[in-house]
Amino acid sequence: MFSNQRTKASILLLFGAASYGVLSTFVKLGYQDGFTPGEITGSQVVFGFIALWLLCLPSWKKLKGISPKSILKLMGSGIFTGLTGIFYYYSLQSLDASFAVLLLFQFTWMGMLLDWLVHGKAPGRNQLIAVGIVLAGTLLASGLSLDSLERLNPVGIGLGLLSAVSYTLNMYFSGRVATEVPTIFRSAWMVTGATLTVLAVYPPHFVTNGSLGHGLWVWASILSLFGMIIPPYLFAKAAPQLETGLAAILGAVELPVVIVISGLLLHEHTGIQQWLGILLIIGGIVVSEAKPLASSSSVQPALDS
Repeated sequence: MFSNQRTKASILLLFGAASYGVLSTFVKLGYQDGFTPGEITGSQVVFGFIALWLLCLPSWKKLKGISPKSILKLMGSGIFTGLTGIFYYYSLQSLDASFAVLLLFQFTWMGMLLDWLVHGKAPGRNQLIAVGIVLAGTLLASGLSLDSLERLNPVGIGLGLLSAVSYTLNMYFSGRVATEVPTIFRSAWMVTGATLTVLAVYPPHFVTNGSLGHGLWVWASILSLFGMIIPPYLFAKAAPQLETGLAAILGAVELPVVIVISGLLLHEHTGIQQWLGILLIIGGIVVSEAKPLASSSSVQPALDS
């Protein structure tokens, strides 16, 4: 039997991860329009930052009740959101996309390891089986080939693994930092930290170089919605109800969404190997959820609104 709160949180986190899966296709479309990675990434975080704080306006009075210590913790945890994108982008400079995404998806086991090291929560049998299935599915779905293995770059591998570490820490802190703060403010402060991190690497030249008027605002709006508004909010809302290891496994739904959306909008070919990988990832997620309520001893208070 499942906990209703745990099931609801799992569904919300799945939607958040699926939203991340939409990003890569729209980033490629933005590149096809002639915009640079700095313009795409920087405008995405700035638009998301503005939109989230506008959404906070109706509840502005609640902001006074948030301590400076909680604000600093939330902004600090948001740094990992920004670092994930930065590390992943730089890994793509020297690695094939199929191998880079395979490195990113090492967060599926890193989350369980982090829970084990920090909280002494050894992964259960279902979790170990699930992570094995998800990693096998990721290997198939990524389309990794022998040719791409021959072009490995040590720096790119390191950056790809750092993106996985950052994503793991993002999920971990989303579920444990200042959980008493209303979700909309938690996500807004986290995105603030992410925005400052990204702008430190990509200065906002797009504000003055005229790219916004040439259509960048369209891609910035789409990417901020699916990358900076929906996922941080859903992660902040759902992650406190879930163990980091389980959250990481659920986050693997991002890759099937990447493949499906890129096939629909970019007409990229998806073969039998990729579809088998997608089915394995979905199967791994189902296995990870197939455990009794009694084994879920760390359920947090009900989701806030």
